[in-house]
Formats: sequence, C-alpha cells, structure tokens
Amino acid sequence: MQRFLSCCLSLALIASFAQAQTADNGAPVAQPPGQLGQPLQVDAQPANVQPGLAAPPFQLSPVEQQFVDQILEMWEDSSSKIKTFDCRFERWEYDPVFGPSADIPMIKSQGQLTYSKPDQGSFKIEEIFRYKPSDPQAQPQPADWVLQKHEVGEHWVCDGKAIFEYKHDKKQLVVQPLPPEMRGKAIVDGPLPFLFGAEAEKLKKRYWIRSLEGNAATIRLEAYPRNQNDRASYQRVEVILDRKTMHPSAIQIYMPNGQSRAVYMFIEPTINGKLNQLFGNIFNAPRTPLGWTRVVNQPPPGPSPGPQAVNSQETTQR
Repeated sequence: MQRFLSCCLSLALIASFAQAQTADNGAPVAQPPGQLGQPLQVDAQPANVQPGLAAPPFQLSPVEQQFVDQILEMWEDSSSKIKTFDCRFERWEYDPVFGPSADIPMIKSQGQLTYSKPDQGSFKIEEIFRYKPSDPQAQPQPADWVLQKHEVGEHWVCDGKAIFEYKHDKKQLVVQPLPPEMRGKAIVDGPLPFLFGAEAEKLKKRYWIRSLEGNAATIRLEAYPRNQNDRASYQRVEVILDRKTMHPSAIQIYMPNGQSRAVYMFIEPTINGKLNQLFGNIFNAPRTPLGWTRVVNQPPPGPSPGPQAVNSQETTQR
C-alpha cells in the first residue's frame, strides 16, 4: 500500500463557512483542529446509492463550495510557483488489525522526497522503525519503535520518460515507460496529485472535496476519489495546508478498507532552492543492480498509473 504516488491526507467539518474570517494572506480562518492521526468520522453513503457506484459521500451548500473553491484557487496559485522541491519526511502507518491499535502507528519510517518541474522526482524510504512494546506485561503498554537495520523501504525515480521502481523483495527494477502524451505531467496527474502542480478544476473533477477544521496556521481538506481506479488504491485523502505558504505540510491517506492509513509529515522543505550535483543526478535513469532483474512494462493506454499500478504486460530483461 505504501508507494508514495499510490499512493499518495483527522479532523471535523468546519462548523460554519459563512462566518469564516480572513487571515493576512487572504485564506479563510477555520476552527481549532483535531489531532493529526486521529481517524475522521465520515458521513455514511446515502442509502439509495448502490455499493461500488461513484456517489458523493457528502453534500456542500453553495457557501461551503465557494469556500472550498477559494482555497483550491489559492493552492493552485502557490503550487504553480514550485520549480524544485526537496525535503525530509516521516511516514506513520496505522493498522487496527495487525498493529497495536487504531491510534498507535505500527511502523514509523523516514525518507527523502525530491522533485523538479515538470515531472522528475525521487521518493526513498531510508529508515524503518517497527512498533515493539518495551514491557508486554504492562497495561497500558509502554512502547518503542525499533530500527529495522536490514529492512529496505520503497524507492522510485521518475526521469520524465519512465518511472523506475526498486522492488527489493523480488530483486527487480520495474520500469514503467511513459507515453509521449503523458510526459511532462506524470507526477502532477499521478494517483496522488496533492504535492505538485495542484490545479483547482482538475482536483474538483477527480475528487469530491470539502474543508475540515483548521486554525490560524493550517487549512485542512478532505478529498474522496470519483473514479474507480483511484478508489481501488485509497478511500480518501486528508491534506493539511500551511496557511502562510499554501503548501501541504502533511497528508493522510486512508486505504480502501477505510481503517488502515498512512500519515506523511513533510519536514522543513526547501522550495526552489539551488540544485547541487547530487540533487541533479538523483533523477537519472538508474542501472539495474547486480543480480537483479529489469522488468519493463508496456506503456499504459490512458493516463499514467504512477509507480503503484503495474498491471500492464511485462517484459523481463537481465
């Protein structure tokens, strides 16, 4: 589940959009937020909607829709100015079935995310920490997250012409070529277009979006995918925007079961900074590691699936 663009976020609905005031940068001020990582209680789907069919999970009043439109337009304006992006991030994964509980992360990971406009990118999990009770007999159990020294996390690179995904468990370098018409927008139009190149109209066509509680520092949005391909990858996404920069500071992704989730927290990103040599080389098409197999997928017939969807035909190269 945890490939970043799959991937690719708890909070309550704003009490009143009509009485929202405006901050210094023009963004409406919302109510105090709930704690990040707490699952949101969502509205039930209307009873007359058949399971599996796309239907809005909520209804917005004209005033509420206007409020969301304003946020999306400001977000689009800010996002359009990003040329390069580089940051550390943390990802906390919650699994109420196999993990310690719904509110305690089973895995904490750390990694690096880099991006260069229009569609060069790299995502790498560098350290993985797994939950381990420090005293199994104690109630409640004090816990620690132990570094997994030999566990290798996800790693993918996009050079603008193809997406390269390292599958360490299979010792495969999976290559997803991008058709010419998709080059230049593979990341922006990928399964999770919330970090780069956000466009208000595209987001509204792809998602049902509403605003959740925020505060003077943050704006929070919740997005439900409209199309089946996205719904097969995740149920909904919650995005926390920094009110000053209108850039995402955290994203929470709920898996299709609505319970398992991953929270990404972006740490002091460098935006439009000078690219050093290492940063530039990180987007180069990688060589197949020694002893690995190179698997080349056929280009998708429609929009690029991103690194998480590789259901097309494969060609194996060694």
